[in-house]
Amino acid sequence: MLPRLYQKYGNQGPETFLGTLDRCTKCLVTEEREGTYILELETTVNDTCASALLSLRILEVKANPFDPPQCFEIEKTERTLDGRIVVEGKHIKDFCFQYFTNGMDAAEDTAVTEYGDPEEIWNILHSDYITLPDYFNFHSTITTEKSFSLGLTTPESLGNILAGKQGSFVDVWGGELHYDNRDIYFNQIRGRDTGFQLRYGSNISDASQSENCDSAYTHILPYGYVTYINESHESHKIHFFAAPVEIANHEANIRRRVFPLDCTDFLEAYTVGTQGARYAETRAAMQSYAADYAVYNGLGKRRVSIDVTLRVELDRMANIGLCDNVTVVLTPFGSVTTAKVIKVIYNSLLERWEEITVGEKKTTIADLFLNKERYVK
Repeated sequence: MLPRLYQKYGNQGPETFLGTLDRCTKCLVTEEREGTYILELETTVNDTCASALLSLRILEVKANPFDPPQCFEIEKTERTLDGRIVVEGKHIKDFCFQYFTNGMDAAEDTAVTEYGDPEEIWNILHSDYITLPDYFNFHSTITTEKSFSLGLTTPESLGNILAGKQGSFVDVWGGELHYDNRDIYFNQIRGRDTGFQLRYGSNISDASQSENCDSAYTHILPYGYVTYINESHESHKIHFFAAPVEIANHEANIRRRVFPLDCTDFLEAYTVGTQGARYAETRAAMQSYAADYAVYNGLGKRRVSIDVTLRVELDRMANIGLCDNVTVVLTPFGSVTTAKVIKVIYNSLLERWEEITVGEKKTTIADLFLNKERYVK
């Protein structure tokens, strides 16, 4: 698909069609799980749209085999001496970072939370807290109701409210986000089990593999500020700690490393008092929250990923997408594990994958491609 250029993105989608980039020579879209979604494009000065390629305009391109064409806002253009025009763009999901909650007046020691499922919280944010109207549609199949506080007392961007920050939708409910232009889908699971196998010594012999244990921890230490109420019913914030929790199934061959976790947002729902009232209960809740946080974010596992760039294998993986599961078989080591697609690069002009990165949630994975000694008993 050749890229299409528009004047701007309006409330209903791209507006004012300016033309098709008929001399485009490169159009790659990179999407990462809960992360980057960017466009890299090159054309020439002979392109019919060359003079109209300006920052803040909208390019519509095919971003993957499954979704309709996606819209990217031009962030940067560069015109080179050899007649090339290099363009960088960001998916319109980044518009979420342009909208902020107002926050509300509240005393420092006042816990302000809303309670509901993700769609209910989204609707509350839009009716009571958002400073400007936006044009995103939010959809979620998650029906679990929980307390939510991020952005209710201090200004916070919609982007951080959705993901990337402690207390966000992803942090509270543990789901997956999928952006389809102005439609945001937040579901418990994104992706499917494909049954596809990557075999060491076979179809991943020409793939690159990297490993990093710098982010592997053995324990997690919960701390934060909690509301303290004395015998006169006066309240103020105090520093509060719980004992470190050993992370379940952490790497066995690393030294003791402790990850400090700020639980202040989590503690908004708790108070402690004189003579130890609710101290033990609150500390136990912090430890439970920290233990779940560590497992979900893979804090006990070293970071490993496999980049598949071999053309024949990419063609075989044509129907595999971001967050899909594949099976990794390390035959020499006797290991079989399931891993998730965490990053993809799509060639919009040729409509095919150029690179697929396999790893685990938040780019961490255990027992996927560790050193050989791990598997030799």
